[in-house]
Amino acid sequence: MQLTSESFPVFPDDIPTHPLLIIDYALIKERDADEIDRLWKAATELGFWYLKNHDADEEIEGMFEMGPEVMALSAQEKMKYEQGDDGSSFGYKMKGAYIVDANGTGDSIEFLNVAKDDALAWPKRVRREYPPVVNARMASTIAPFVRKSVEIQYTLLDVLNDKLGLPKGTLLSLHPADELTSSEARVTHGPMTTDTTTVAIGGHTDFGCLTSVHNKLGGLQVLAPGSDSWQYIKVFSPFASMLHGCYDLIIRKIRSLFKDTSSVISPMHFISSVVVFCAQVPTEYCNPPPGSQAGADRYSIVYSTRPANSVILRPLSDKSSIIAAAVAAEPDPVRLNPNQTASEWFSRRVKHHRTNNMKRAMQSTSFPAFPDDIPTHPLLVIDYDLIKKGDSAEIDRLWEAATQLGFWYLKNHGADEAVEGMFQMGAETMALPMEEKMKYEQGDDGISFGYKAIGANAVDATGELDTVEFINVSKDDALAWPERARRDYPPTVNARMLPTIGPFIRKSVEINNALLDVLNDKLGLPKGALLRLHPINEFSGSESRVTHNPPTKDTDKVAIGSHTDFGSLSFLHNKLGGLQVLVPGSESWQYVKPIPGHAICNVGDALAIFSGGILRSNLHRVLPPPGSQAGADRWSLVYFTRPGNSVVLKALSDESPIIAAAVSSAPDPDKLSPNATALEWFSRRIKNQRINNRKVPIITFLLCNVLIIDCFSGP
Repeated sequence: MQLTSESFPVFPDDIPTHPLLIIDYALIKERDADEIDRLWKAATELGFWYLKNHDADEEIEGMFEMGPEVMALSAQEKMKYEQGDDGSSFGYKMKGAYIVDANGTGDSIEFLNVAKDDALAWPKRVRREYPPVVNARMASTIAPFVRKSVEIQYTLLDVLNDKLGLPKGTLLSLHPADELTSSEARVTHGPMTTDTTTVAIGGHTDFGCLTSVHNKLGGLQVLAPGSDSWQYIKVFSPFASMLHGCYDLIIRKIRSLFKDTSSVISPMHFISSVVVFCAQVPTEYCNPPPGSQAGADRYSIVYSTRPANSVILRPLSDKSSIIAAAVAAEPDPVRLNPNQTASEWFSRRVKHHRTNNMKRAMQSTSFPAFPDDIPTHPLLVIDYDLIKKGDSAEIDRLWEAATQLGFWYLKNHGADEAVEGMFQMGAETMALPMEEKMKYEQGDDGISFGYKAIGANAVDATGELDTVEFINVSKDDALAWPERARRDYPPTVNARMLPTIGPFIRKSVEINNALLDVLNDKLGLPKGALLRLHPINEFSGSESRVTHNPPTKDTDKVAIGSHTDFGSLSFLHNKLGGLQVLVPGSESWQYVKPIPGHAICNVGDALAIFSGGILRSNLHRVLPPPGSQAGADRWSLVYFTRPGNSVVLKALSDESPIIAAAVSSAPDPDKLSPNATALEWFSRRIKNQRINNRKVPIITFLLCNVLIIDCFSGP
């Protein structure tokens, strides 16, 4: 789609605007002293200016043509390339994924960011993947635009470098062409709207050193120093002038030489790229186009130059007496030293923009405490740090927990950050329309991976339905990504495979394997025997699961029926109560209290079989959260470690005299040899859970004094 100047109404004459200085790039290149002084004035007073004679019209036009091609893709296709909530800016951002104010109001734009590193390395993949329409434009459109933008902005940086009294090339040395950075090109799309008061992009400063913006419609506003009123920036006929801004990093470097408007915005925005090295930190935001332009789609093209990822953000006082004097006059010079790299700072900025991260921050502090008047069953607390160090006393306590109840708390596991990302992924996925989620339903054929809707499983022998939905992601898919190993997943899952799901699964595998190795030795097995039954490179039923139980006032209604877990070890994370265990010798179900920072681990059927019944796979179930927690959504996250699909389930009597003795004393040792592979056993368990398969008889049997109910399973 070709966008031309004739496509849009002119900017309304009756809309108040803030005048910007017009800088002639041709004169800047010639090092015209008067023009350089005008650039200095613009950079130190408002931090915004127009740039004419930049000779980038052709490259910019190509980017405007690419924008509608990208945004015309289906939402499902675009979401395959979503940037996610972990601080990475590159990729697609959908409408509403960013906040525009402290109340959590979602933005009204979508955009696609392409890393400078990817554009200039093409066809080599450096940072991430992009939609095919972007790839098709990488060599012909995006790379030329990036190169031209870099050329222009490096010229401006070099001029500002000299005005700051810095040694020649200092600023450019902080932006080396051959080091990874967060520099990127962005195509932004604001769908047409008649509500011109809706904020499309919230008040902010840009992180980076210099930003060039190319608009065909109005909408950009600035908050000039000393003013309480936002003012529009007028758009001239396309490409006659390029809007430039001097941002956080340059300001951070020079800081007090320039007026600072950062006091009107949140702390996460107050450093501007160019001032870290030098200038004014302007606050800006974007509204829909005003007046007669309001009925048109608004596209803008942006290029942001940012320092190399490893650059430490600090004033360059030791390199310039001008900067040193500015820092000395700064009322709060400490804030000019974030003590972070450019990568760390930018990642934090991006994370803080994301709606899901704000919701998570609000949710994490809004859960009611577990009620004090609810009876609970105490679990042993195992210190993973001590287990890794081989502490014999801690290993004995793990052995006690694994053989008596089969449940324990695990602290100091180091998975907290990965866990948080998984909860975010779960919330994103469950927020999808039911029609979208059902495209990825696990089905009735014994496949666990995928989405399970509320009511798809039975919770008891009468056919009572469960009340939870969950998304299961195969270990094999997560570790093979972007290759498809087992099945397809929703776009929200795909967007999280690399930054979130893969790291969580790798961490969970590491932890569960460490526990298996310790139990292996306590069972008297040859070194590595249990780990050989769980090879990382063989297909298995191992999977992550995020479970969502909507709030209910009926706290007696079973969410997930009584069951044991199939598998070897489960690594569970809860924020609300609901999990109950049936303690051996008791007929009463007891809650397990969730403890912040503590995972709950339990032994599954496969490990009970391998150990000849020495390790206990215990019955448990899930109810809605009790007491004051009952009104909240209940989320849980679990990783199931299961044997390789081809592994035959049998007691390892021939490898351990300890296990052989346990089997010989078992009332019915044949029950310890199901005569099935892990795949066959697990597939049958999954099939028997499904309400649509209820014509299949319920199978129950006693295994090592533990009731295994083949119909029901889940965390």
